[in-house]
Amino acid sequence: MSNLNFDDERISFTPAILYIDYINLQFNNYLKKNYKSITPRDFTYLVNIFYHQNISQRELADLLFVSEANVAQIIKRLEKNEYIERVLDDNNRCRKNLNLTEKGKIILFKLLKDIYEKEAVFFEKFGGEDSANNFKKLLYEYSEESIDP
Repeated sequence: MSNLNFDDERISFTPAILYIDYINLQFNNYLKKNYKSITPRDFTYLVNIFYHQNISQRELADLLFVSEANVAQIIKRLEKNEYIERVLDDNNRCRKNLNLTEKGKIILFKLLKDIYEKEAVFFEKFGGEDSANNFKKLLYEYSEESIDP
């Protein structure tokens, strides 16, 4: 992505969501160059399946504010790439839970390592780990309280 060259006044008047979008666009470009089989949406699904092991498709749809049909489509691709598996729930034979496969864990951990290394270099300029944690807390709060357009 080219340099935006915003002056301080424009930076102040630009909504934070636009910067978040720029970050996502750059991440998308990074994935295209380095992880051909993973899209930014795939990454979101893989991370959430990792953090919420044994999650159902319905629960994942609710968590990500998407339809179950959308989840099914992405899950099908992730399954085809052998990144996730559906496991029959022992307590509810009608329910299948989602989990990462070993291949899924390996690619997710490799990608997370790349991200954490890039973040460490970036945040070192701004006070290190404490600054990173404060920034992430702000982003978390922003995501929790963001407006519904």
